[in-house]
Amino acid sequence: MGEPPEDDPFSPLLAAHGDFVDKLTELEATLDEMMATRETREENLIILDESLRFLDDELEPILRAEDETVLPPLERTIGRYGTLVNVIAYEHDEIRRGIEKLHEARDGLRTQPGSWAGIQEVNRHGIFLVQFLWDHFRKERTSLFSTARDRLTFGELAAIRSRFSQ
Repeated sequence: MGEPPEDDPFSPLLAAHGDFVDKLTELEATLDEMMATRETREENLIILDESLRFLDDELEPILRAEDETVLPPLERTIGRYGTLVNVIAYEHDEIRRGIEKLHEARDGLRTQPGSWAGIQEVNRHGIFLVQFLWDHFRKERTSLFSTARDRLTFGELAAIRSRFSQ
C-alpha cells in the first residue's frame, strides 16, 4: 500500500504514528537493558522519564483529538457497540490506564532505585504499553482510518483534516 495523498485527513496522524514508534522502540530497548542487567542506569531513568513525558504530552492529546473528532461522526455513521468505534474508544482508555500504571511503576523506582522488583514492574507495564500501542496504531492505520475515509462525508473529513493539520 502506498502513501496516502497529501490531503488525506489522516496524514498527520500517520506521521505521528511514525514518531511514536521511534519513541516506543527506544523505550523497549531501555526496558530490555534494565531486565538484562537487573539494574537502572541514569540513562535508563532519563529515557523512562522522557518516554512518560512523550506519552503524556504528545500521545494523550492525539488520543483526545481522535475521541473528539474522529469517533463521534463515525459512531453516527456505523454505530458504537459491536463496531470499530467501540474497540478504538476502549483501547484509548486502556492506553491511558497503561500510561498511569507506568507512571506508578516509575514512581516506585524513585523510592527504591535499584529494586529488581521495581525494574520488573516497570518492564511489565512498559512492555504491555509498547505492544498494545503497536497493535493499536496498526488497527487505526488498516481499519479505522480507511473506514472513516469510506464512510464519512466530505464535510466530516474536512473537519478531521482541519483538526489534525494544526
